[in-house]
Amino acid sequence: MSVYSSGCVSKNPEEQVPETVTTFLTAINDGDFNTAFNMYTGKDFLAVASIKMIFGNKGIEPGSIEDMNIVSQNITDTLAAVEVECTVLDSEGKNNIIPIYFTLQNSQLGWIVTRVSFTVPLTLDNAQVVDVPVETTKIDVIANNAPLIFIFAVLMLGAGLYIDKKDKAKKKENSRTIDVSGATPIQKESIAQYVKFVPSQQITVGKPATVDVWVKNFTQQPYHDFAIKAKFANSLEPEKINLFFDTIAPGETAKRTWVVKPKLSGWASIEEPTVVFNYGGTKYIGVLDPVWLQVQ
Repeated sequence: MSVYSSGCVSKNPEEQVPETVTTFLTAINDGDFNTAFNMYTGKDFLAVASIKMIFGNKGIEPGSIEDMNIVSQNITDTLAAVEVECTVLDSEGKNNIIPIYFTLQNSQLGWIVTRVSFTVPLTLDNAQVVDVPVETTKIDVIANNAPLIFIFAVLMLGAGLYIDKKDKAKKKENSRTIDVSGATPIQKESIAQYVKFVPSQQITVGKPATVDVWVKNFTQQPYHDFAIKAKFANSLEPEKINLFFDTIAPGETAKRTWVVKPKLSGWASIEEPTVVFNYGGTKYIGVLDPVWLQVQ
């Protein structure tokens, strides 16, 4: 984002908006998809690799853009709609004109690309305001809450040791582990589009219940090493914590199931459902909202 914002803070929107669009397209033409993804917030691209895939499907490969011509732009203080005609060199050496439509939004980080379309013209009338949070790092969160974390850790030490003894026997049953090292975080809104949790309709104390986990691959490339783990409330006794989907082919829908035995009536939660997978040679990780179970 520092690359994107540099040199733009003192310019007016009529300069910032087209510069943002051309910088975004230049990054794609240079094969720098990380920079392009950092300039974007929306639902068109789920991850860095999806930018490469979608533009590649339209015939726009790194180094293929010969020229960029901004045909039209409509700019307000907070929103902008831009149409660009790109002259693209195809594999046969011919130049093709490809129109690309953008909507952008002004935020604390500057102008951000919020939608990209190759077919439907985007206007301010159909532009939607999106939430563009200024995210903190994990280290920032730990540093800001260090005193509370320390106090909480001391108070929970005794209880944690007791619970740990009971849980170790069950954890040993999981011969496979989920490796999250080196994974790139993605927003939960992106993951929620293709991961769904479906609990049993009637859940009763002392009887096994199920939570089906459905995953749909909407992309044109497979998901590899797809796995999900979570933290279960003390009132739930899971048969296993980790669910392994392995490879999910393009267009495929896969299902795995958590089996739990509730100990108490009321509401119980499956906390921090964490999704880990490889896509396009990159490992990604994201955490979804809790799954709530009503136990009778």
